[in-house]
Amino acid sequence: MTSMLLLVSALAMQTQAPAAAPDAVAEAYYLFLQSRSLEQAGNANGAISALRKAAALLPKSAEIQAELAGVFMREGRAGESVTAAEAALVLDSSNREAHRTLGLVQAAVANVPEYASRSESLRSQAIDHLERALAIPGSDLEAQLNLAQLYLRTKQPDKAVAMLKAFLAEQPGYATALLMMGEAAESANNWEEAASAWGQVSVMGTRGQTFLPRYAISLVKLGDYYFGLKRYREAADAFDRALSSDKTAIDAPGVTQKRDRARELAGK
Repeated sequence: MTSMLLLVSALAMQTQAPAAAPDAVAEAYYLFLQSRSLEQAGNANGAISALRKAAALLPKSAEIQAELAGVFMREGRAGESVTAAEAALVLDSSNREAHRTLGLVQAAVANVPEYASRSESLRSQAIDHLERALAIPGSDLEAQLNLAQLYLRTKQPDKAVAMLKAFLAEQPGYATALLMMGEAAESANNWEEAASAWGQVSVMGTRGQTFLPRYAISLVKLGDYYFGLKRYREAADAFDRALSSDKTAIDAPGVTQKRDRARELAGK
């Protein structure tokens, strides 16, 4: 009920204009809800038509334009989605849905070969919009995963790791996120997260076996990291796990010596 009341309030807001007539607000609200029902039923064109009618009744409503942008995005109509989202932001520069939609569309378009010359700029803009959207409280796993991917593509692995940790806290074991975490954590020299991610991936059926070498290497790096911190018991454990995972990917005799030395120091 609270969300419905907030929606009515948002639809009724007429930026820099007199308050909308109650009948217009009620009709626009009905059309807004109708558009969602139509889209859920597979009638995207009907949903778009309903939202356009609602926008005609409340031309200063950012919520309606943002909703329209979302429908266009889900229909693969990128140009129209961007136009509607930008119109929403003209009316309300902090509109979460508009920032979210622009970010997702720009992230997708940046991967299209014909936009290769603009890919860097598009990714930068997409990051800005998705960061603004996620700054507003609320769970949004799709936006989080896309933002993490953008951080990876723009060589910001520390930010990618932080975003993926938040994602995996809500969706533990999600394969795509774990693969991204492994890549990001390696790039950030964060061997605790890298070993954890590759370890989880390595047990995911036949495909996971492909990543056993990455797991073994990350465990050796983790052991070196712990050894440098004089956390010898943890170093020995990491080296031991590396030797048990994939000896062919590492210098097994050298790692064995490291493990034995760590065990010796841990006993002192």
